[in-house]
Amino acid sequence: MFTKILVPLDGSDKSFEALDMACNVAKKYDAEVFLLSVFRKYSFMEGSFVSFNSSVDKDNFEDALRDASKEIVSEGKEILKNNDVTKVRAFVRMGAAAKEILKFAKENNIDLIIIGSKGQGELSGYLLGGVSHKVTGLAKCPVMVV
Repeated sequence: MFTKILVPLDGSDKSFEALDMACNVAKKYDAEVFLLSVFRKYSFMEGSFVSFNSSVDKDNFEDALRDASKEIVSEGKEILKNNDVTKVRAFVRMGAAAKEILKFAKENNIDLIIIGSKGQGELSGYLLGGVSHKVTGLAKCPVMVV
């Protein structure tokens, strides 16, 4: 039934709860798990903060965000490996989380997205609808919200 499962990870507890659920589903259906961490280009306000904070290297701020995302998917891969899920691929993208998740799902013919109900989103997520809400409303495949 499910051969390709997408699990977006942002480092939040809920995203790792979604990963635990994906372990069970992947084992049941012998499915491949795609881990995706999306980091966003920092906003003008964040860029201003970086400019005023001498302890942060403004030229490498984007690289730091990318590295943090890489660490998150590496941790996810390790969790899956420890739970005997061997078909795993991990990806990192930059952009708006919901948009990148949906684009990735379409490009990779994902059968099921398993996503945490609340992540480490920005304030606009509370005002305009969170990532999981956007994904469930726009995805062309089933979405399980954990």
